[in-house]
Amino acid sequence: MTKKVADEIDVLAAASIAGRSAETVRRWVWSGRLRAHKRGNKLLIDRSDLERLLKSSAARKSLTLAEWLESLERSALKSGAKARSAADLVLADRRARSDEL
Repeated sequence: MTKKVADEIDVLAAASIAGRSAETVRRWVWSGRLRAHKRGNKLLIDRSDLERLLKSSAARKSLTLAEWLESLERSALKSGAKARSAADLVLADRRARSDEL
């Protein structure tokens, strides 16, 4: 089966269909979540690939920020891990790297 050019959409059209920004669609492409190819200076996406991504994303339950934080705290409490900020993790990583030298 041959692909029709009409089945290919550009980033702006994909963003409009997905209800997201063009930058988000580009991030999906760059991260490998969404396949695309270049024609000239345009990035083109197969409509079916976009629809597949949107279906898989819709199938997953979206958490609110409060739900995500609660699940994070529960998982940390189960493992007995000490709650640390991102800054603490960066500083610990820097210390570990300086100790290797």
